[in-house]
Amino acid sequence: MKGFTGKLVGSLFPITEEECKKVHKAAVRVLEQGGMRCDDPRAAKMFEKAGCKLEDGGKLVKIPEKVIMDAFKKCPDSFTIFGRDAGGENDIRIGAGEVHFATVTGRYLRDIRTGERRQATRADAVDGTLMADALENVHSLYKAVMWLYDEPKICNSQMLVGEMMKYTDKSMTWVYNTGAEHEVSDLIKIWQIAAGGEEALKKKPHVLGHVIANPPRVIDVNYTDWLIGFCDAGLPITVYSALMGGATGPATLAGMLVQAIAETLALVVQTQSYKPAHPLCFCSFNPAMDMRTGLWQFGNPEYGTVGAGISAMANYYGVPCVGFTINDACDTDEQAAYESALKNYTYALSGMSLIWDIGGMAGFNYVDWAHMCIENEVAGFIGHYLKGIRVDEERLSVDEILKVGPLPGSYLKEPHTRKWYREEFFIPKLSNRDFFESWERGHTELLEKGKQQALKILDSQQSPVPTEVQKQIDEYLNHVKKRDVGEADKPPKR
Repeated sequence: MKGFTGKLVGSLFPITEEECKKVHKAAVRVLEQGGMRCDDPRAAKMFEKAGCKLEDGGKLVKIPEKVIMDAFKKCPDSFTIFGRDAGGENDIRIGAGEVHFATVTGRYLRDIRTGERRQATRADAVDGTLMADALENVHSLYKAVMWLYDEPKICNSQMLVGEMMKYTDKSMTWVYNTGAEHEVSDLIKIWQIAAGGEEALKKKPHVLGHVIANPPRVIDVNYTDWLIGFCDAGLPITVYSALMGGATGPATLAGMLVQAIAETLALVVQTQSYKPAHPLCFCSFNPAMDMRTGLWQFGNPEYGTVGAGISAMANYYGVPCVGFTINDACDTDEQAAYESALKNYTYALSGMSLIWDIGGMAGFNYVDWAHMCIENEVAGFIGHYLKGIRVDEERLSVDEILKVGPLPGSYLKEPHTRKWYREEFFIPKLSNRDFFESWERGHTELLEKGKQQALKILDSQQSPVPTEVQKQIDEYLNHVKKRDVGEADKPPKR
């Protein structure tokens, strides 16, 4: 799925190349002198194989700069997350100068029909997937909802991913969820069914996996499970730190950046030791703690600034970068608008290949399908900003200017206008463009427009996934449910 391109992509970073070198040196010092705690003997062996020094019986890993730079020599500078559609329309190129947007998630949602705020269910996972499938500026999906409150924990992830695979052929991303015994193997099996088999998934992976360091400076056993699972299945990964500034990371932006990069570099080494040349990218997920409440904060400007710094560091190392934005607003309101729009634009200018934001708010606590429709339009705005002013002979329009002017000439009847207007100018679906007097006499509020668009999608959108594939997924989910809780599965009806 072609993303947004233009001369402004990758044009803005909050640190210079010289400052990138300083951050690199500081991160290397952390890894060489302090190292990473390692909770998993399998991971310790990976680091030892790469040339790292093990201390404390393998529970502390010291990582030399040479090992880090050797790992980057093996990393591809770009890769593709494939859609499952026959024509390749939904393929996403990571690291190719394109900016893509994806949905984000939440534990609760606003019921689009009743307005009630409630816990998410399996049926909501279906609706969220259909919404993302229908919106043109949603290029990929995160979890449709964070959690299914009507499904058991032991097989929650399987039910969620299964419904997503049944109702879209766009790509998705996944991060560790429950730690249940069969979670890794079950999800890989579901992705293989959706792709058409084990080899088909390896040939055209449609999932981007997340592998995260546990701050401060810990290689986590659960994410080592996922690293192995993703690599063995042929799924590209994003590696990153989940530090919280002031709590599990420093309270300076430069310090946050140093720790985040140090932890990310450790995961690059681990990945390339386990599977050389495996595709990976950096990711920004760098909230700070709000010292007034103890909550993590995503909407603050520092979140976007540090995220763009991580993008600058990825560019310095020659690997792609992706990132989460999201906002702290607890409703679809002005705060949600300015927090998301400013950070999304900042991330896009820094050249991030994939940005997770659309539809979510309140720091991963809340999703709203109407908000998803509004942010789909915001993504379109940003895409047009990124183009900049494209200068070529036909766009300079000198012949048209000479032909039409001076007054009372008009460009309205010219073929040149008909040819270029829709390409050069963004035409929104939801934003107001009425005369003030017409608006004053009677208008529909933006949130209501988003709700109407969402309802129209949910009433009409059909799954693009072949019935036979849906049936195979249902059969596997039934096997999972019987194995884990001793009862047959009952998928939601549409």
